Amino acid sequence: MKPLREQDSRRLFFNRVFGSENVGSVQFKEISVEILKKCGGLPLAIITIASLLACHEAGSSNEWESINNSLGAKFATKPILEEMRGILNLSYTHLLIHLRPCFLYLGMYPEDRLIIRDDLVRQWIAEGFVCNLHGADLEDVAKSYFVELINRGLIQPEKTCYGDVITCRIHYMMLDLILSKSTEDNFISVAYKHEDMARFNSCEYKVRRFSLQSSVGGAMSKALATSMPQVRSYTQFGESKYMLPLPQFKYLRVLAFEFPFNWKTTIDLRATGHLFLLRYLKVSALSAEVALPAEIQGLVHLETLELHCRPIQRFPSDITCLANLFHLILPECTLLPEGIQNMKSVSTLHCSDMSESSLKEIKGLSELTNLKELKLRVPTYYPGMTIECFDALLSSIGMLRNLKHLSLECWHKYDGYDS
Repeated sequence: MKPLREQDSRRLFFNRVFGSENVGSVQFKEISVEILKKCGGLPLAIITIASLLACHEAGSSNEWESINNSLGAKFATKPILEEMRGILNLSYTHLLIHLRPCFLYLGMYPEDRLIIRDDLVRQWIAEGFVCNLHGADLEDVAKSYFVELINRGLIQPEKTCYGDVITCRIHYMMLDLILSKSTEDNFISVAYKHEDMARFNSCEYKVRRFSLQSSVGGAMSKALATSMPQVRSYTQFGESKYMLPLPQFKYLRVLAFEFPFNWKTTIDLRATGHLFLLRYLKVSALSAEVALPAEIQGLVHLETLELHCRPIQRFPSDITCLANLFHLILPECTLLPEGIQNMKSVSTLHCSDMSESSLKEIKGLSELTNLKELKLRVPTYYPGMTIECFDALLSSIGMLRNLKHLSLECWHKYDGYDS
């Protein structure tokens, strides 16, 4: 962390607090000099404190004095690692209660990982962190939480789309704070190696949220299961062959796997059919094979099913029975489910293969009145996609009054070849 020059520190500070270098500089000149001195020119410290001040709309001098006093005198002479943690901790202390679990949940992701906003907010909702205010849409409320964390400088915005931040990262020092707080509160447990797995098995407390970020093999699975019956969220990253003994995790709400593009493995999810409380299921492993249960209608609380993997030989036909399914991302070469018109709750639908979808299913899209995002891969030349099917598709799309995002990818398929 290379310190900034005094002039650059000042510019960064006031731009973050007031949106301009000069606004408010007279009124707060003296105290801002003290605060900036305690930040030691460290960009993360300046952004964090400035974002904290900016979130107090009144911006009174008393508020500034209180935060300045909270930093303590030692910051002025020793703004190094330990003091930096103190600044970050101050920002966490001032964080609104309902935002704290959302912030700590970022510890489920590995260091420097690009985090997709929609994944994060849907996981928050599945965990029950988001409050339904006066009938407001939960996802809209969750997105406002996400924006608030950005405004407070707690997460770093990355990619934007039409003015909205859609991906973010978390600074390694902020992640260090999160994991420290998570350990104190038994909020998240992260495993990087075999020793971590063994430690969780011997702990007195029960693991609530577990993130596997290592290449741990399957030998520990039986021993670990005894300490994890209360797990609510499980995420797995990297090239690990470890497989969660799913039947023992009846309280699981969030289940996510993310493997490298070329990692060829089999993810056996047949036992998920018994996870009654499961709300979120995502697999991001393009070279992996996924085995799903023959029937999933028992997952009555499932809200998100997102599969990025190799084609699934047998996709559950009773998926249309899931009344609370809001987000459905189908794997490669999976047709629209038969009876798609019954999935009234779906607001997000991605289908990569419309080549053999029946006219009935295409017309059924028109009945998905809650659909907000639709992404389809449509063949421009294929015997199954007749002019009648194309007309029906256009007609169905035209009847989706709540649709906000539409993506139609056209492709050619003939004589057994794609182009």
